[in-house]
Amino acid sequence: MRSLKSLLALVAASALWPGYLCLAAFASRLGPWPRGPATFASAALQGCAAASFLMSIAMRLLAEEGWAERVLGMPRSVSKQLRGLTGLIGCAAILFLIPNDLLARGTLIWRERPVPALEIRRLLVMMFEVAAFAGAAAAARPRSSLVQWLWATPERLGALGKRPRITRVVFMIAVVIPLGLDAAGFCDTARRLSLGALQFLSVLIAVAVLRAILLRSIDRDAWRWIRLKRGPALDAEVEEAAAPRDIPARLRTLTNYLMPVVGLLGVAWVWDVDWALFRFVFNQTLWTFDGSIPVTIGDLLRATLFAILSGLAWKHMSTLFAVFVFPRMTDDPGIRYAVVTLCRYAALGLGSLATLSSIHVGMEKIGVVLAALGVGLGFGLQEVVSNFVCGIILLLERPIRVGDVVTVSGTTGKVDRINIRATTIVNGDNQSMIVPNRAFITGDLVNWTLRDKVVRVAIHIKVAHGSDPDRVTELMIAIAQADPDVLATPAPSSQMEEFGDSGLVFGLYAHVPEPGLLGKVRHRLFREIQRQFKEQGIELPTQELVVKPDPDDPRRRPRPPHLGRVHHAAEHAVPRPHQAAEHLDVE
Repeated sequence: MRSLKSLLALVAASALWPGYLCLAAFASRLGPWPRGPATFASAALQGCAAASFLMSIAMRLLAEEGWAERVLGMPRSVSKQLRGLTGLIGCAAILFLIPNDLLARGTLIWRERPVPALEIRRLLVMMFEVAAFAGAAAAARPRSSLVQWLWATPERLGALGKRPRITRVVFMIAVVIPLGLDAAGFCDTARRLSLGALQFLSVLIAVAVLRAILLRSIDRDAWRWIRLKRGPALDAEVEEAAAPRDIPARLRTLTNYLMPVVGLLGVAWVWDVDWALFRFVFNQTLWTFDGSIPVTIGDLLRATLFAILSGLAWKHMSTLFAVFVFPRMTDDPGIRYAVVTLCRYAALGLGSLATLSSIHVGMEKIGVVLAALGVGLGFGLQEVVSNFVCGIILLLERPIRVGDVVTVSGTTGKVDRINIRATTIVNGDNQSMIVPNRAFITGDLVNWTLRDKVVRVAIHIKVAHGSDPDRVTELMIAIAQADPDVLATPAPSSQMEEFGDSGLVFGLYAHVPEPGLLGKVRHRLFREIQRQFKEQGIELPTQELVVKPDPDDPRRRPRPPHLGRVHHAAEHAVPRPHQAAEHLDVE
């Protein structure tokens, strides 16, 4: 909002000399001189104060390296051209409009009678219109710096930037029409159109400047508004609900939605729109509900508006919460996701009720429909309703949160998404398990990270008999303390747990900050234990398997040498049938 503050400071600085002129006008009205000259001088000073105030604001905005160049990115050639146009119109206003206003108020008195001078007033207004037309024509030239700058980036003008030639022609026609009407004698109509066009242009410029300020603030300061710490890696939909990564783009979209609404309201106020016509159209009946309740065009438009607002609230709820609510909450993605989800469903429910109420469908009629569907819901959709209610309980009670590591129904994994009907759990194989919400409420649930994410690593090592227990435990504790992911508090511990038949069993217990580090830490600890035990001469027990032959096995009885050779050859060689006799003769 630095740009808006600088703009307000610029406006305040521009009001200094016009304020002195207003004080002089007030003093001239109260001076000890005749009433007529005092009124004339006061009105002239007031007109000069208003003109100088507007010119001072414009000149300060368009100064070299001024606000327009810094905030709006306006080129220096464009600001120079606009300064010349502002000076032309301001001088023309002082020379022609202020005398016209003095004559219209009757402050110019001749022989105690106000001078009407209708023709002079008409001539003065036409001269001002000619000067304004000349300035507008110079600014709307195809080679004008202003036109080239605007059409270099058509998105500045929105829909107007898509048809540059048509826009230029319409602009010039809008400038010429009041001048033609004034020349034809339709002075009042020309005045009203000129005033309305000037006010419309002022509203358009104000909305464009406000949009540019908001977009610049979003691009530069959005990271200051959103002070969120990123939690663990989440699913894309969960990330979008908890803390969207494209918040600046979403804020720009909301700004683009809001600015046309502000512009339409400003134009309606400028043109003093008569709402009687709209009320007449809105009260036209489209159909009757229950034969007696009319549904009008206004009811249908109101229902459509509520439906659109509900959809926008559902889509952009996370963005609004990320800007206004989440910076004041704990940086817990589970809490953020639960809050956004509940508020989304609340907005959808309230929007649906408001939409139905707009077309005269009240709660009593909705209750009748729900009562008629009660039997079906009780029998056919019992599990769905149960899971829906359990989903609400999960979001309110929060026994599990997004990012928690849980074990439910024999499945262990990280909670990835909590929906109204089911919860998605991603296991170690990156498989998404869809678990109904009822299992978390009615079944056995182990939440490894409910209180905190610290988990214990347990390692059991068997060493040979005769090893020094104190030396083994000290070495294992030192290995755990040297690991970068092992927490100092709680401190690692080790002790002998069993006097086994083949060795001494020792246990090492250490803590890591999150479950995702369990595998890596266990691997490093095992590796270091094996390496340092070898260096320190601590033996690990080994087991040998000795197979002794059975003396009663007939296959192990001694055989004659020649039979043994014959049988051996018969076992290892597979002669063909016609070679069998020859083979035996050789033996």
